[in-house]
Amino acid sequence: MRYVCIDFETNGFPGGSSWTLPFSSYPIQLSVDIVEDGEVTHAYDTLISGATSFADWVKENVHITVEEASKGVPFKQMLEDLAGILQEGDTIVAHNISFDLDTAIGRTAKRLNITNQSLQKILKMPRFCTMRCAYTKSLQGESKLQDICKHFQVVLENAHDARADSAALA
Repeated sequence: MRYVCIDFETNGFPGGSSWTLPFSSYPIQLSVDIVEDGEVTHAYDTLISGATSFADWVKENVHITVEEASKGVPFKQMLEDLAGILQEGDTIVAHNISFDLDTAIGRTAKRLNITNQSLQKILKMPRFCTMRCAYTKSLQGESKLQDICKHFQVVLENAHDARADSAALA
């Protein structure tokens, strides 16, 4: 069994004092690490074009600029790339997987009128959420990725960078 660990960074969440375009939670970075037979392999890392403004929190915590993101791959290409990585029998793993799959991918695709086979493949894959699993719940409210990494003695440097977060997750 392969575990495909993913992490997205987005242009920001709804609400707050800053405005994000084209809309909130638009993905700007994706990183993928695969765990198979106890071995971790980095499989994919990309910036995603399309966001034209970031929330203040993103500007302060995510080390990507709008200009850098604009040089990334289009959202639709990212979907095709991610779907190409996924194999039958894989389980997608993320910290807050409903956000990564249902919002960053699903809602964005809906707003961009994308309904292709790559999207359907990704959204139908088995999934596991490290934030909502029973083990994390037993940590009594310590559900941030940083908290889980600390608990398992996993080094997480450069949090809120998709590459660092997917590696720590794996």
